[in-house]
Amino acid sequence: MLSELPRAILEIGLPVAVLSWLLFYRLYSRGELARDADRKAIGASLKSIRKAQKESKQSSDSLLHAKWMKFGGGFYGVAAAWTLLYIEASGVIGVIAHPSTVQDMFRNGIGGFIAQQISGQVSTFVDAVTWFNWWPGRGHNPIVWFGVAYAAYIAGLELARFETRIGSRAVELDSRERWASMVPFRKDSASAPKEEEAARPGEADEIK
Repeated sequence: MLSELPRAILEIGLPVAVLSWLLFYRLYSRGELARDADRKAIGASLKSIRKAQKESKQSSDSLLHAKWMKFGGGFYGVAAAWTLLYIEASGVIGVIAHPSTVQDMFRNGIGGFIAQQISGQVSTFVDAVTWFNWWPGRGHNPIVWFGVAYAAYIAGLELARFETRIGSRAVELDSRERWASMVPFRKDSASAPKEEEAARPGEADEIK
């Protein structure tokens, strides 16, 4: 049982702690949660935030926050979001390490490839939702992995209460607007209409 502890800390403990810290730091820094709020108040606030986002039907500007809310938020949501990211990243790394798997995907034609991708997405989502079964299903003790994940979640939540420059920088990086601004053609296309509108008054004066 104790022999599994180091691996549990590395594979689920540290990642969950980091995600928990980042997600709650974002909410604290934006005033959506009070930094001195207790667990009960935090739970109620998360439910209100999730409900408000559903009613607004607007996507969050944070990719991680969107995935977190997709799984219900809280401890369960953080662990599920990390499991999803872990499985997806493992799949990408597997394809990079073994390029021949791409050919195998198209062995049954395009239709088979699409069906395989849909099936894979559904399977990955189910594994993420049932993360408490997925991790122990890999041959580990469920008590150790669940306990480590929960302790990591609480540690990240508590650390997020402290204001730091690193936290502010990390929140800025996890932003849809920031990633979009790094794409030149999107930025130009967004600013083009404004530049055209600004040029029109000058053109009208020249005509007069």
